Amino acid sequence: VVVFGRTGAGISSLVNLIAGSTVAQCHADTRPCTQKVTGHRASFAGKQVCIYDIPGFEGVSTESETIESIRSLERERGIDVLVYCMRKARQTMMPDTLREIRRVVPSEVPIVAVVTELERVEGRMESWWTTQPEDGRLTNGQALEQRGMSFDEHACVTTLPLEDVAHHDTFRERRQESQEVIHSILLGRCRGVKRKPGSSVR
Repeated sequence: VVVFGRTGAGISSLVNLIAGSTVAQCHADTRPCTQKVTGHRASFAGKQVCIYDIPGFEGVSTESETIESIRSLERERGIDVLVYCMRKARQTMMPDTLREIRRVVPSEVPIVAVVTELERVEGRMESWWTTQPEDGRLTNGQALEQRGMSFDEHACVTTLPLEDVAHHDTFRERRQESQEVIHSILLGRCRGVKRKPGSSVR
């Protein structure tokens, strides 16, 4: 499982949510948390996975270096699923970068979008993706597709750390829901035989 996104989008926080513990260092601001590609082993629902935390785009590495890191992981380890971490703010969305990543990994590798920072959204967190504004504009999910950002699956979540939700029932419930949704997606995408490095067939 390879998690990527723009610096400050909350990549390391998402890695920790998936892992179920604090395996990746995080900052409360937009400073880069990850300086190099880092693998973390995790287990959930009886499944052993390796989660790779990629340095954020526009951070310590150039875009070409970060894309090459993803290409190298595919060549050396074989990627089962790519997870694109983005905040609800549009400046964290990278349509051109996403197209380049799709170009350098096999088409069989699914890309899952995870939108974070939705703990305060009204209604269900999923509504960020699906609800059409009253003025008739596109839903956020449709707007992403219009920009060429299509995904195999998506999740709308919060990645607040456990200590930040301990005394807030709604946030704690939303964090639990977020973890369950992401685990379900990853279990579905990582079932069966592990992809071989550089393989073009799942």
